[in-house]
Amino acid sequence: MSHGCCKMSTDNKLPTPQDIIDVHDRLEEQYELKHTGTMKAAPKSKLRREVIKPAQERDNPYQRAAVLLFKIPSVHVFEDANKRTAWTVTIRYLDRVGATPEFTQSNETIEKIVRRAGLFYPDALAEWFKTGEIDESKLPEH
Repeated sequence: MSHGCCKMSTDNKLPTPQDIIDVHDRLEEQYELKHTGTMKAAPKSKLRREVIKPAQERDNPYQRAAVLLFKIPSVHVFEDANKRTAWTVTIRYLDRVGATPEFTQSNETIEKIVRRAGLFYPDALAEWFKTGEIDESKLPEH
């Protein structure tokens, strides 16, 4: 397992499937997850096809970040921590491209948004990364 600097895909500084797996491996260690590993055969292929390729098709870093945050949990290649992996990969990507978001929400609200990212359209997530603002009324009360 590699813990060094991630090798990036050649397109738009997006993470490679191996980068995503490496981030997940580090999160497994950090959080001592009960359920570890991947759920899917050929996780790199699935990540490349269902996460990286759609992100590459987007026009700007905020849209690409939204795809990462939205798609990594939805393809559910890991036994646990799919959302944490998506968040970590997304924020690292935005930092790398110099588009670090300035969120207006509390850390607790940001965590709710990440846990419920599937309730938002990718365009709304992209706007959140760009402006720091999102329609919080879509979040469940509890």
